[in-house]
Amino acid sequence: MHAIDGGDRDNYLNHPLVAAYTSLRALGNITSHLDVVIAEIRTKTPAGGRILSPGCGAGRKEIALARALPDRVIIAGDIAESALQQGREQAAREGVTNIEFVSQNFNDLHLEPKSFHAIAGMGAFHHVENLEAFWLECRRALRPGGVIMGQEYIGPDRFQWTDAQVEEGDRVLRDIVPAAHKVHHTRVVRTPVAEMIAADPSEAVRSSELLGTLKAVGFELFGYASAGGALLQPVLLNQVHTFDPKDWAHNLVLSRLFAEEDRLMREGRLKDDFCMFVTQPLT
Repeated sequence: MHAIDGGDRDNYLNHPLVAAYTSLRALGNITSHLDVVIAEIRTKTPAGGRILSPGCGAGRKEIALARALPDRVIIAGDIAESALQQGREQAAREGVTNIEFVSQNFNDLHLEPKSFHAIAGMGAFHHVENLEAFWLECRRALRPGGVIMGQEYIGPDRFQWTDAQVEEGDRVLRDIVPAAHKVHHTRVVRTPVAEMIAADPSEAVRSSELLGTLKAVGFELFGYASAGGALLQPVLLNQVHTFDPKDWAHNLVLSRLFAEEDRLMREGRLKDDFCMFVTQPLT
């Protein structure tokens, strides 16, 4: 998964120094990305508020939200019943009772009108293909003053890196990254779309359109934080695990990559592949 707070070793955001850079870029401090969601929900919803998290999988993050926000109700939805059952069993083991796991297809979403105070996307929104209908249903389901908040990948669809990402990624792999770290790739190569679909049919299916479609159906983006990633992800994907956080020579290489990404973004050469945002309907 390529969400802000990471999952397996393929996710470059797993590395603690990369996570710190991302947090500093977005927030100006070092805060776990899940803690940011918790704080936003606490600030923007009332006690007793209902929060929907679509595409929850087995609900690891949703259970953490429910545990941290015992006076809110978390509704975790997914199409995979086996994952939902895992979530139910894990919540029961942990004694978390303010969470409900529901069967739900985010590409054919049906929600009760005005039933949620917030809808949270923690790396799930970029898997939605039917974005226009999804956002409209979310809008219908929000209570007055309700918000959608996301920590999402918004970069090229299916990770088909832009020409600038390929060119700059090849340059830093050649000039900055030592050979010992290039265990997966020495150049930035776009994964064939057919391979992407075979591995995960929904991965980054329309990620580049996520914010545009949100605005097109009548949402106003009133909170946005840059999380970068346009240089780091293509360069570090599948090989970030070679960087030992306790090795300062390794950390120096990463810091040079951070500086390069920041420079290229300030110059307009690259744009955010990841962001954090808060939005609500215009009327």
